[in-house]
Amino acid sequence: MNATLKPLRVAFLCCATLALGLAAGPAFAHAHLLSEVPAAEDATAAATAPAGPVTAFRLSFSEGLNLAFSKAKVTDAAGKAVEGSAALDPKDGKVLVVTFKSALPAGEYTVDWTAVAADGHKTAGTYKVKVAQ
Repeated sequence: MNATLKPLRVAFLCCATLALGLAAGPAFAHAHLLSEVPAAEDATAAATAPAGPVTAFRLSFSEGLNLAFSKAKVTDAAGKAVEGSAALDPKDGKVLVVTFKSALPAGEYTVDWTAVAADGHKTAGTYKVKVAQ
């Protein structure tokens, strides 16, 4: 092997490795909604409204959440906001719990949620749920 080509070959390999590493980028996670309690209405199946008083909604995500930027707004069928407070489940930082001051009256509710994962990535969504008493 020619002695003058060896440094060029090493430099090329270093640059190629660096370029591949930068192109791959870090793998960032997003907090996706996995489940909710009470469960969302399903248009393809008969939804079963929870029986008994509903005083909280639990939204389970795929990643840990940053509570300062994660939220859920609940509105009734008339579009009126239902007062509640959001907190992370102390046993599971992937679960956002929205607690209401009193049990929700029977009816249909819309949940608009925003979840910011611990790495700062934001996701959002909406679902409807029926509450029966």
